[in-house]
Amino acid sequence: MKRVLLLILIVLGVLNMRAEGDGSTISLHGSFSVPLGDYGSKEYQKGSFTTPGVSFGAEGVWNFKYGIGFGIDVNYSLHPVDVIALATEMVNNDPFLTNVVVRSDPYSILTISGGIYYSVNLSDKLELQPKLLLGIMFGKTPFQLFEPTYFIVGPEYFKITSSRDQGLTYRPGISLRYSVSSCVSLNIRVNYTYSDLSFGFITSQGKEYRDKSISFLDFGLGLVIHL
Repeated sequence: MKRVLLLILIVLGVLNMRAEGDGSTISLHGSFSVPLGDYGSKEYQKGSFTTPGVSFGAEGVWNFKYGIGFGIDVNYSLHPVDVIALATEMVNNDPFLTNVVVRSDPYSILTISGGIYYSVNLSDKLELQPKLLLGIMFGKTPFQLFEPTYFIVGPEYFKITSSRDQGLTYRPGISLRYSVSSCVSLNIRVNYTYSDLSFGFITSQGKEYRDKSISFLDFGLGLVIHL
């Protein structure tokens, strides 16, 4: 968490020093975040059993001529794990397992991306701004503790430790901005985030890698400051 806050402060500081003219903005945002595809699936073999969570971060945009701009976005997301669905699928797929109690941290995802923004004025106070961003995703799987009950005999508990990976991400989105004053605006945002990551785990048979397609959709609100 400290690393995320430090990154946000650094981005805001850089944007504040380099922003020129009335066309540049910085913003803070919070979102309701919905996992998609395999990342949100509850299939035992390939699903991650994630549930809707939250995202928050900061963004800065330098606007040039003809409504075109360049921006940087830092976003941090947390997606809890549906431990009841995971436990149910584990029991259904193991004939010797009669019950299991699962405790799990959430998945945590940090993205740092930059790209092109395009602004369209709908009225004096309304502005539509689509964007297309590319960057890097830092993913972390949850620490999980399992307390199984076997039909005959088995371990009292076992755990899966966290794993990290990073990879290329793309993050298209669109926002509708309403101008409250010459200095402050509010916006409604929708962003899609995707990356393919491979997490390494140490097992009794050595190190194995599990590929995961991380994708989610954010719906949120932002506070925009005009520089």
